[in-house]
Amino acid sequence: MRHASLTRRKLLLIAAGASMVRPVLAGEADGLSSLLAARWQQRYGGKAGGLTFYALTPKGEFFATTLDGITAQSHFRGASTTKTFTAAAIMLLDQQGRLKIDDVLTAPMPGKTEPYLPDTSGFAIPYKGQITIRQLLSHRAGVFDIANQPVPEGLPLPYSGKSYLEWQLKQDPNHSFTEDELIGVLAATQASNSKPGESYHYSDSHFTILGKIVERVSGTRLDQFNSRELLAPNGLKNTHFVVDGHETTLPPPAISGFSLQDGKVTPHDDYNYSYDPGSGNVFTTPADLTRWIRRLVRGEAGISPAQVARMCDVVPDSQYGLGISHKVSGSFDLGFGHNGGTEGYLTDLAYNPATDMAYVLVSSLIDFDALVDEIIWLDATAAAALQLIAKS
Repeated sequence: MRHASLTRRKLLLIAAGASMVRPVLAGEADGLSSLLAARWQQRYGGKAGGLTFYALTPKGEFFATTLDGITAQSHFRGASTTKTFTAAAIMLLDQQGRLKIDDVLTAPMPGKTEPYLPDTSGFAIPYKGQITIRQLLSHRAGVFDIANQPVPEGLPLPYSGKSYLEWQLKQDPNHSFTEDELIGVLAATQASNSKPGESYHYSDSHFTILGKIVERVSGTRLDQFNSRELLAPNGLKNTHFVVDGHETTLPPPAISGFSLQDGKVTPHDDYNYSYDPGSGNVFTTPADLTRWIRRLVRGEAGISPAQVARMCDVVPDSQYGLGISHKVSGSFDLGFGHNGGTEGYLTDLAYNPATDMAYVLVSSLIDFDALVDEIIWLDATAAAALQLIAKS
């Protein structure tokens, strides 16, 4: 990582027929822009970064930003919104009968003799024979979070007591992380957060394992499977998943990102983004990501409405389903989607079937000094923008 001196901290989730698209009316655009500008000024004053909002609604599409030169097709790092794609890939394979989400990881894949994870020491993670695919999707498998937790101390490993990602990046800033490698760290450390099914515990490693399962079942690397089965059929031409550690910058046009930590603002436009395969490695745009969540939740993205209903069947203690959460701001129902946070960006994504309103709201300043407060603030800003559109 280009900014390895900063402690890496990534967001943990807190928990029919296309509508006609029309241009935004000038007054509506001014209203949204003024709203975003006022919200940003109130919270961050003159700090670097800003807000970018895009929505698809029955009244048409709406776009506003506080940043110069940014459009709905400007790229940013979507972080954990990646999980909606990985979950969709799993549910598509389940829909096709190529896997069963209630199988344990040691069970044979349908029509094959091999298990979902190889029966080798490099994949011998704790409780492997008890973990189901569904538990991985719902963050209830108890798997240790390699991306966000330091490896336990006292182990005969060179990264014991350290962040594995930061340790590896010090060896090679352009190291390309893989599912096999990260699962291998879980096996080598034998670290675990809980027994499977005991409780909700958000872990990026759950989705790293799911990415490996997609590869094993389909015979295709996760990013390639998603590109063929999800991105291309849904017209997401400006979205892809980073697997090469040398791909450190966003494609142009791009939204510049900044991080606030210990009172200091740092630019984050250039860093190794391959660290979170299956869980947080998507490059995308506001228009693409909004189109994706709308089509997914409406059952139009290739995942059947019945499968989508399973994904959106959230558990009350976490408001998390299968790769999708139910998002609210106070009493305002934002819909179903996912948050995403990484160095430089905090993203709010949802679609509400009741109102047929989908949106993405991106802050290009992630506030590690008050991350929970920023998430709540971003949700409230999205709610205010959607209410403004509804009244227009």
